This record gives sequence, C-alpha cells and structure tokens, in this order.
Amino acid sequence: MNRLNDTMEDPIIDVLQRTGPCCLDDLVVQLPNHDWSEIFATVDRMSRDGRLVLRRFPRSGYQLSLPLVHAAGKEVYA
Repeated sequence: MNRLNDTMEDPIIDVLQRTGPCCLDDLVVQLPNHDWSEIFATVDRMSRDGRLVLRRFPRSGYQLSLPLVHAAGKEVYA
C-alpha cells in the first residue's frame, strides 16, 4: 500500500464523521492541504474495501459516507 494514501484515511474519516455524507468536491474543500488526486485515490480504495460508501446520484455526482454499523455487528449503509 502507498503510505501517502494511508495517511489520508484518518482525515477523510474525520471529515465524514463531522459533516456526515458529502460529495467528493466538498471533501476536497474540507481538506485543503491535500491534493485532489491523493483524496480520490484514497476514497477509491476505501470504497472498494467497504470502509466508505460511494453512491452515484443522477445529475449530482457521487456522495461519500461512512457505513453504519448495526448493533448486531453487521454493516448497514446509510
């Protein structure tokens, strides 16, 4: 794994915990000290392994959110 992208995970999670679901552009604005391509690569990896939910909305792009964890330990997506 790329160590640079690993360092991006915590800031992305922090933003989504603080703001709730948001679009990629909003996430980039919230992380001004990081490059768009770094953020995108980390979001892509996190969505592929299930640590982040990426939904496509017609005409509005993609929405990012964290998966909700059900009390029984199963992931439920918001």
